[in-house]
Amino acid sequence: MNVCSIEWVVCLLVLSAFFFCLPSPCLRQGLLAVCNLAFVATLVPDVRAWIALSGFLISGYLVAKMLQAHSRRWVLVTYLAVLVSAFVILKQYAFAVALLPASLFHRVVAVVGLSYMLFRQIQLVVDAYQGQIENLTVWNYLNYQLNLFGLVAGPIQRYQQFLESWARLEPILAGPEPILRAYSRVFIGVLKISVVAAACLAVFDHCHDALTATEPLTRSKSITMFLGLFYFYPAYIYFNFSGYCDMVIGGASLFGLKMPENFDRPFFARNMIDYWTRWHRTLGFWIRDYVFTPMYMAIASRWPQKAASLAFLCYFVALFLTGIWHGSTWNFVMFGLLNGLGVAAAKLWENHLIKKSGRQGLRKYLDSPRIRRVAVAANFHYVCLTILFFPVGMAKTLQIIKRVVTQMI
Repeated sequence: MNVCSIEWVVCLLVLSAFFFCLPSPCLRQGLLAVCNLAFVATLVPDVRAWIALSGFLISGYLVAKMLQAHSRRWVLVTYLAVLVSAFVILKQYAFAVALLPASLFHRVVAVVGLSYMLFRQIQLVVDAYQGQIENLTVWNYLNYQLNLFGLVAGPIQRYQQFLESWARLEPILAGPEPILRAYSRVFIGVLKISVVAAACLAVFDHCHDALTATEPLTRSKSITMFLGLFYFYPAYIYFNFSGYCDMVIGGASLFGLKMPENFDRPFFARNMIDYWTRWHRTLGFWIRDYVFTPMYMAIASRWPQKAASLAFLCYFVALFLTGIWHGSTWNFVMFGLLNGLGVAAAKLWENHLIKKSGRQGLRKYLDSPRIRRVAVAANFHYVCLTILFFPVGMAKTLQIIKRVVTQMI
């Protein structure tokens, strides 16, 4: 079942209407657990996928319990290496297909939502290793991983945050007005996806088809089509993804589950670091906590005097990995490369301003309304450039760029 489908919305409305009529949190948990399992069943295509999903879930729980009892670093590192390697093979990443034996990819299993379950799994075992996990039971763990409101595309929620709501499952919307706002948010999400995002995608498809067709285009038509392609796909992604988040966050609140917010006016960010704290915020915070910070701390412990100047390198690696996580083909490598370069450049520029004018000069620079407007406009166009490589293969994207540039010269 698709989260954005009529069936999903109808089930949400019907179940939320009597959910809190159930007299105890245990009964509410039971109903949500049945819903989680039923939702997962619509996404798992065959027996092999069920076996793979079961192995993934069982391994995460057992390793987390083991790390709770005995905080062994080698267990954590080994499990993470195996987990990420299996993910790379299952997703058939282009670089892995090029480097590894073809026999590994003959019987690939498709599991919807695996990318986000991977994030939650890594989060869980790392936090268990660090002693941050309490009350880890099979019941809580499975409903955390299979939570229908975050299974397919996030938001990425920590186990500790999920447990705060799950343990009580009490109404978190006080009075009719907040409940009405939650329903409104769900329907706004539906409109974003089915109307606004669909219209943006239709414009993008028209422009893309025109630029990849064999028929010749005039210079002005070619530029117009490219601008449509350049601006409307980022708009499509934003309205589609933010609409999905409106639906699941608003829907979850009707069942007493608080999900983290995932967007904060991302196209008003002044640089790429700021952008990744506004766009897909839970992913940005995950990357900060579980990729950037460990790398930076490792550098700081070994070369403390160089840590600040090498922070840009940590930013680059973290966002490069974020980019290639989005997809398995080479165009996502370019997407990751551009995002990595963007955040690294932002950090290097900040270091330059501090070195040139000090912290006071940096604050003056950040407080300037004129500079902010220019920075926001420039960053928005850079974001559009990174997303240019998102929807289609690398060769086709380069072909489109070559065609437009040739006609402009």
